[in-house]
Amino acid sequence: MTLSKLLFLPLLIPTLCYGEMLDRLRNDSEETPIIIEAENSVVCDETMNKCVATGNALAKKGTSTIYADVLTVFFTEGKGRDITAMMADGHVVMETPSEKAYGDHAHYDVALDRVLLTGGNLKIVTSKENITARDSLEYWHAQNKGIARGKAVATFPEKEELIEADTLTAYFSPSEGKKKEGKEKLSIDRLEAEGNMLASSPKGFVTGDRGVYYAKNHLVEVFDNVRILQGDNIIEGGYARHNLKTNVAEMFAQPVGCSQSGAQKRISGIIIPKDAKNIKEKKKDPLKETSAKHKDRQILPLPAKRESETLSQ
Repeated sequence: MTLSKLLFLPLLIPTLCYGEMLDRLRNDSEETPIIIEAENSVVCDETMNKCVATGNALAKKGTSTIYADVLTVFFTEGKGRDITAMMADGHVVMETPSEKAYGDHAHYDVALDRVLLTGGNLKIVTSKENITARDSLEYWHAQNKGIARGKAVATFPEKEELIEADTLTAYFSPSEGKKKEGKEKLSIDRLEAEGNMLASSPKGFVTGDRGVYYAKNHLVEVFDNVRILQGDNIIEGGYARHNLKTNVAEMFAQPVGCSQSGAQKRISGIIIPKDAKNIKEKKKDPLKETSAKHKDRQILPLPAKRESETLSQ
């Protein structure tokens, strides 16, 4: 069966890549049809249990829409025709009134309750936070968990805070006072960073092997090979707590309450007096060395980079 331009599927299809996107699709009335449109064709093959929309295709349910060059919907046999999966390929955009997600390929697996975005230009953009990654973005709806892999970056434009790592795992929770039409809006509660972590604000930044960012109180905990930079001052140790809003930092040789086998590493630091900053000739400038080391990372020194500048690049 071949249909041109438009096809209505009166089915429930829980797709898209962000928490609220999945919630909107699930909470909309089951009687609301899925509307599939395409410039070239919409072909439904009942023997293969799938429909393929080609050419600037879109699938829309309620206020949620997915755009792609090609959309493929897989469904079960029989009268129920439950959706089992959806694939989107080429210039993928997933959109609700408050969020957008971008990628080259998207796959939603109903059994896993997971959506996976891959390809170039991977990012999720909301009014409060933005997440980008090099390799993949995925969202696990039942766990309210998202994972960004490969030079992952989460930015919070209003707070001018940034978290970067090889892998970021975001845990979402309902935003306080953020309900619309009886539906809760999700926002990041905490981020777990693994591998080459960097946390940055206009007042300074901290690096380490791994860490946790708590969004509500602007606090980061950083573990192993930790370095804090505040102006020209550098402190190194094994564990740190750093408030990105107040710039209050605490450095420890190891996490509080943890025992360490072998010799304990000492905390070290370089504190530059104000008078010394006026000296033109310095034998060594540790801040420049550290800045050069992280020159390819999205640090937010004074003045802070605005997210609009980052996204426009």
